[in-house]
Amino acid sequence: MAERVEPAPWDRPPPARSTRLFRAFTGLVFLCALGLALTTWVTLSRPFDPGQKEALAVRLDPGTARTAAALPRHPGSVLVLTYHGVSGTGHTGSTLSRELFGEHMAALAAAGYRTVRLRDVEDLLARRPVDLPPRALLITFDDGRLTDWTTADPVLKEHGFTAAGFLTTGKIVQPGTPSYYLSTRQVEDLAATGRWEFGSHSDGLHDLARIPGDVAAPMPNLILVDGKRETIGHWRARVRRDLAHSQRFFRKTLGHRVTAFSYPFGRPGGAGNDPRIAAELPALLRHAGFAEAFVGENVPTGHVDALTADSPRWALGRIGVRATTSVSDLLEMIRGAVPTPPPHDLWALPWTGDLATCRRHASDLRVTSDVYGSCLLGGVNTSRWTDYRVTTSVFGIDPRTSAVIAVRDGAAVDRRGRVEVVVGTASVLVRQRVDDRDPVVLGRRPIASRAGARDVRIEVRGTRLTVAVAGGAPLHATIDPRLGKGGLKFEIAARDQSTLIFHEPTLDPLRAG
Repeated sequence: MAERVEPAPWDRPPPARSTRLFRAFTGLVFLCALGLALTTWVTLSRPFDPGQKEALAVRLDPGTARTAAALPRHPGSVLVLTYHGVSGTGHTGSTLSRELFGEHMAALAAAGYRTVRLRDVEDLLARRPVDLPPRALLITFDDGRLTDWTTADPVLKEHGFTAAGFLTTGKIVQPGTPSYYLSTRQVEDLAATGRWEFGSHSDGLHDLARIPGDVAAPMPNLILVDGKRETIGHWRARVRRDLAHSQRFFRKTLGHRVTAFSYPFGRPGGAGNDPRIAAELPALLRHAGFAEAFVGENVPTGHVDALTADSPRWALGRIGVRATTSVSDLLEMIRGAVPTPPPHDLWALPWTGDLATCRRHASDLRVTSDVYGSCLLGGVNTSRWTDYRVTTSVFGIDPRTSAVIAVRDGAAVDRRGRVEVVVGTASVLVRQRVDDRDPVVLGRRPIASRAGARDVRIEVRGTRLTVAVAGGAPLHATIDPRLGKGGLKFEIAARDQSTLIFHEPTLDPLRAG
């Protein structure tokens, strides 16, 4: 059999067109894959070092600017806000959009707010001399997220604001490491701007832990260790160790310890599963070098006051801001945080009805209902209303209609409870409500039946209450010390459609004593 001889390359026929295209395509794919691999290698090998984003241009609408400018001054106190993240992409939960954060800062600037430092708060709490602006603001950021550097800082710079960042120090990474959190170099760079100072948000206590029957914040709770509830001694050692680790981070990174702390999950010791924790936690914080602690990470469910010299050092309140907090929401929360000085003319305040119709006519407050209805104060912070005298003349009391005047009402100071003075046709009754408990009668006095108005005078000073109603002897009572502050409600208890007229209701502050 003859041996087959392969033709020389120059003697071979040219490849088909489809074969040439296929080879060209596979070559192109190879080059693309090689380019992608090189790009990926360069990207992964390059240190993670995102820059700062330029602050967006923000223009407030005229109505918002007017509302911001009308916010009341509050000399001698500091308003505290807390933010978490600011994102140019997703914004949910505690992460705001860049646009909304810019609008918040622009509104605060339009309101005339000036930021203060943590040292100013410490001086205020210690009653040392401190020069606070009339609208003093402390802006805080919890967790230590990367967006503090990339997104929030340029906006603060634009408005001349400063901020305090509370870092979960165990989550801070080394420079060049991709992370949701700041790196040590970014912490140093923020501190170097002079705009930022820092506090601790714990080292490793910002992850939920198992507790008996649930999961919860590990700082204010006894947790499960190897399936068993830890002892208070183990809790004490665990928290002390965490605080020491956090302070060690600051000494290494910034060269000094920090003096401010914010509770992980916003929860102080009183929110835990052992009453001893609330008593011991301040001492552990103080021993670790802290001078004060802030609560409240989220939108407040109740009332938040601006800080004063009388604020609780280990449970300082902050207004929490969320992705859904509009500019108008923020301004409303700020207005509610500013204490309202006790007014003389109560009838001139913004009363609203609850199961009642409340109308102001000249110097009268008219309350109409066929059940138990109330006139409530809206948007009035009564946290500084403590000792005062209330006077009024009441028209419309009859056998089916009684007048109720509540003092030290806690609705505007995030506390349930009040003292109620009930005036009927033949008697006056004093009772108190604490929390959600049933009312307790403190005293009763007969009064002479008469037509026309009933002059009523109520004095509350410390735990002492005195009620004087025309036609009867004064009634004295001792009230619960937990009912130490709060405003008023004017109410009607009726069995048919009726109207009570509270004529010229006035309030005069009293000196404690």
